[in-house]
Amino acid sequence: MARVGFRPGARVVAGGYVAVVAALSVAYGAAGAPEEWGTPLVLVSFPGAVVVAVLAWLSAAFAGEGVDLSGDDRVGALDFVPQYAGGAVVNVLLVWAVVAFVRHFAREARRSRERARKAGT
Repeated sequence: MARVGFRPGARVVAGGYVAVVAALSVAYGAAGAPEEWGTPLVLVSFPGAVVVAVLAWLSAAFAGEGVDLSGDDRVGALDFVPQYAGGAVVNVLLVWAVVAFVRHFAREARRSRERARKAGT
């Protein structure tokens, strides 16, 4: 039977990655969102952070609330956690999907070669 899910070491790496990104986003918010930190944080969590931000923006727009970007400039410590930590989770899921596809493709290619070899002899 095929194995489902992550290997134990991969779970630790994925959890560590999400925890580090969450800690960085809390530090970013607590420091008042300095501009120098924005680009490295987006790069660490790209493309997941962008996906989460777009989905949050679209859901707010479709809910009829609108998106008001001219509000208060104060930044809280936890303001960036949903975007960046959520982006890290999206990245983990993307990597899991790619690895699962590659494993499935390799397994099917091996079975196909075995069937072709049996049919040829």
